[in-house]
Amino acid sequence: MIAYLVAYDGALFHGFTGHERSVEPALAKALGPLAGRGSRTDPGVSALGNVVAARCSKPLGQINAELPRGVWVWGRAEVPEDFNPRRARARTYVYFAPYRGEDVGLVREAAALFVGTRNYRNFAKGVRDAVTTIYSVDVEDRGTYIEITFRGRGFRNKMLRKIAWALLAVGRGVLNMDDVRRLLEGAGGGPVPSAPAEGLVLLSIDYGIDFSIDRSILTKIYRYFLNKYYIYLSLSRVYEKITEETLKWL
Repeated sequence: MIAYLVAYDGALFHGFTGHERSVEPALAKALGPLAGRGSRTDPGVSALGNVVAARCSKPLGQINAELPRGVWVWGRAEVPEDFNPRRARARTYVYFAPYRGEDVGLVREAAALFVGTRNYRNFAKGVRDAVTTIYSVDVEDRGTYIEITFRGRGFRNKMLRKIAWALLAVGRGVLNMDDVRRLLEGAGGGPVPSAPAEGLVLLSIDYGIDFSIDRSILTKIYRYFLNKYYIYLSLSRVYEKITEETLKWL
């Protein structure tokens, strides 16, 4: 069995699995049947270090030649036949939110409440048993945006996007610390909304194994996302200018 590191641009796919335009069907065409995946990311969520397992042993370059634009396999490791990508030591995700006047100190204080092992059922979609362990939630003020890094054993459907929404809501005064505590205790209060999927990225999954990586493929990934970064910088200025001009007419 071989474990593969997978990167993809979430904007181009309908999530990791469950749809004909998902990432997983594209990987299955190149790798053959998959024996598991590390994370089932939502539509719009990107990844640098998702992991899949397959019995395919083709060279990475050949695999990538069979993959569509916006998805790459860039590392591999031989693993036991019973390897299950769901059984990881830790997963690291980062959520990016544009700064909208939030009190970052309050966001950071609220983030500390989520560290530990408990049933996060108010922050998971469609399940009552959402027991998991979150090792850390780090909040950084990056000026024009807020960066929230989550590290934990595993996360349920929509969990990180719901937690991100709650943290930002505290920073905006929509929720207070007691509201968050009640939600963490499982008390009511209505469903917690999800922050936009496009702000979330899966950085890495830790299995305690060493992957052999292809630096030339990593360079292609770097150039692809750098180019998109510059495009979106231009787009953000376009949107900013349109809103500025619109205000003159209001």
